[in-house]
Amino acid sequence: TTTKVVLDIPAGADTGSYIRKAGFGQASENGGPAGDLIVVMKVEPSKIFKRKNFDLYVSVPISFKTAALGGKVKIPLIDDTIDYTIPEGTQSGKTFMVKNKGIKSRLTGDLYIEVIVEVPNKLSREQKKALEIFDEQTEIKQCSQMKQYKDNVESMYGKNPYDK
Repeated sequence: TTTKVVLDIPAGADTGSYIRKAGFGQASENGGPAGDLIVVMKVEPSKIFKRKNFDLYVSVPISFKTAALGGKVKIPLIDDTIDYTIPEGTQSGKTFMVKNKGIKSRLTGDLYIEVIVEVPNKLSREQKKALEIFDEQTEIKQCSQMKQYKDNVESMYGKNPYDK
């Protein structure tokens, strides 16, 4: 026989979590009470999030303009989005943490936002020219990682790695 059972899945359930429903298992061979039904969860992977315990991780591609000047981006949560302000001068790979925006269960996890600065694949002639002008007007001291790399290479090899 087939029996339909309604289960309440608790918030924060993860792969390997299980629910026991007493008396809904197989009938006893000797006429005793039915056993328990045990349902083991398997959580499908998300296209947006990675999960570690109750913490959520999301990678968010942003434009160079947003990284350089700062700006708001919509960040996904489990059931909604939040506006998050990316600060001026954010580097690709930077991770921000937002408390208590992860998975809610008996504990609430945090949300980790990794920013990826995306470089366009194709640029128009005008965009290339604007970038050339921008590059000519940018001093190495404005880019701390490039400056440190340049100083290290120059001290070891006596050559500027950015000379053309």
